[in-house]
Amino acid sequence: MPDTVSSPVLSVLDLVPVSAGRTRRDALQEMIALARTAEDHGYHRYWLAEHHGSITFLASATTVLMGQVLASTTRIKVGSGGVMLPNHAPLVVAEQIGTLATLYPGRVALGLGRAPGTDPLTATALRRRAADPRSFAEEVLETLSYLGPAQDVAVVPGSLANFVPQAQPASQATAPSQQDEGSRPAHVRAIPGEGVEVEPWILGSSVNGARVAGTLGLPFAVASHFAPAQAEPAVVTYRSVFDAEAPTSQMAAPRAGASVNVMVAPTHAEAEDLFTTAMAASARIIGGCPAPLDPPSMDHQAWQELASGREAAVEQAMGLSYVGTPEEVVDGLRDLANRWGLEEIFVVTYAHDAAARRRSYELLGQAWQASAPRS
Repeated sequence: MPDTVSSPVLSVLDLVPVSAGRTRRDALQEMIALARTAEDHGYHRYWLAEHHGSITFLASATTVLMGQVLASTTRIKVGSGGVMLPNHAPLVVAEQIGTLATLYPGRVALGLGRAPGTDPLTATALRRRAADPRSFAEEVLETLSYLGPAQDVAVVPGSLANFVPQAQPASQATAPSQQDEGSRPAHVRAIPGEGVEVEPWILGSSVNGARVAGTLGLPFAVASHFAPAQAEPAVVTYRSVFDAEAPTSQMAAPRAGASVNVMVAPTHAEAEDLFTTAMAASARIIGGCPAPLDPPSMDHQAWQELASGREAAVEQAMGLSYVGTPEEVVDGLRDLANRWGLEEIFVVTYAHDAAARRRSYELLGQAWQASAPRS
């Protein structure tokens, strides 16, 4: 069941960036260090993204990274932020998430998205399937059916809510030498997976994902850290179509979250300087020249040069960013949560120096807890 929260909670969204001059192994180890920092400073959950073929972000094997974070911490919840479902067979997703939830009960969330998370050529190599909203909704239902209580049902492709008995195809049946004829299952099962406690979310950057989440009665997280212009309409749409009576719903009311860019430092000037790394990363991606994270630029010119006439696009993509002292950023985040009615805020922070990144989360976590309403 979804967590019940009386006030907005802060979570980490990690794309596992690698910095120039650092190795990929360094970046993965820094992910674990950041997860421990997040746990120590009161963050609600640690979300891990999915990107493929990227030399900037190393979160390609999302569930593997989730397992590393779960094994390296003791309390913080961990989620896929998210698994891009058209890239994967729903059964495999259910088995992987189910295995993690079996090992770490009560700590695993399954965020599902439909973006490719990569370039078209790599998407082809992933054997990516149709990602239109209806096909995505069907695959969400199929995935959740595997994680539900064991039952003799299977999803019928082409129907959003039609579950009927379905025999296992003969080509996939277990050979008689491995299993007795009379014990063959009449349905597909995710083992481990069926019946585990997993909190499902739908992740999206537009009203399309919002409609899927609302129709299915599931929590919705909007990717406003890179698509801020569409974020508020998506949240409004989600609330307008939310169906608490949907078979997949576990909530009486909608629950929304949003991802935002953040950089916190002891002074506003230092935070602005450190944030130029994030602006440069955005400029590189928009300009088609991605690379490991650049060091910060004191004169703020590096990212503008990288943008090469695309400054407006970069400014728009990074429009939902909170940069400054802990108090300044907390005030901004609480204002956003109040305006959009958010239950969870996903904080995305890029810094060339891993220690500066951890410090940003530390300062923000401390200030957030200090400003929490007293009951």
